[in-house]
Amino acid sequence: MIMNMDYILGQVQGYLDTGMAVLTDKGRGLGQADLITLIVVAATGLLFCFFGLKMVRFWAAVLGLAVGFSGGAYLASYFGLDGYIPLIIGAAAGLILAGLCAGFFLAGAFFVMWILGTAGSACILQPKDWQFMLVCAAIGLVIGLITLKFAGPVTMLVTGICGGFAAGQAIYILLPLKNRIINIAVIAVLAILGIIVQFLLESKKRKKQHLKKAEEIRNTQSVANEVDKARAMVDNLDQEAPVMEAGPDDIGEEPEDEDEAYSGMDFDDIDEDIDEEFLEDDEEFEDDDDIQIFSLDDDEK
Repeated sequence: MIMNMDYILGQVQGYLDTGMAVLTDKGRGLGQADLITLIVVAATGLLFCFFGLKMVRFWAAVLGLAVGFSGGAYLASYFGLDGYIPLIIGAAAGLILAGLCAGFFLAGAFFVMWILGTAGSACILQPKDWQFMLVCAAIGLVIGLITLKFAGPVTMLVTGICGGFAAGQAIYILLPLKNRIINIAVIAVLAILGIIVQFLLESKKRKKQHLKKAEEIRNTQSVANEVDKARAMVDNLDQEAPVMEAGPDDIGEEPEDEDEAYSGMDFDDIDEDIDEEFLEDDEEFEDDDDIQIFSLDDDEK
């Protein structure tokens, strides 16, 4: 197992030496492959530097695919599998790890920070055996665990520094200058600008989210106020409306029976009117009788 770890470390160290040689050997002539590598490193570093937090899911998917494929293929070969089986296992492991890292923000940020922390520590410490490589991995793990608590700030700081270093070093090699101070200045300026830009973009994003949330709350309260006003208006109308008992004549309907038709009449007033009429008729009748009797008497005479 130690021999396998030494072999893996040797491979990783070889890749690091090759990359560092391209990024540091300014004196020698650059071939076409070196130019392409520097341009790719500069572009990737600038993206990390200025859009590290915004593109963290993308970087997590890319690194997850690469690490999962390499680890799965190596483990399959270690256990004696050959042919296309290691490639298939590596591809499956890479896709699964890429999907998990891209689908969950914290998992992706943790993974990216772990890889960047490990790679940065390895570039600084230059480990010669697997024990020092484990130390670099432990440093990256600590950075990843801190990222779980402070995902945004840590991601912006680490990606800004790492991206600024990679892009600044590549740009410095491409420039026709040989001055160490200029090299450090380019790296520092890019790193600082990248961190500031990322914080400004994140602040703008959070401001938009707060404004949107405030607008939603305002709309909700406005609707609630309108509903309360309408309910209060209906209650006031119910309290102020007079209680009226309308008969059938008021609503323009024919009474269904006689009791309903005369339910609103005052029968005492009707009786008094009838009695007065009868008294008047009696008096008239008495006068007529007298006249008739008087006329009869004249005839007899």
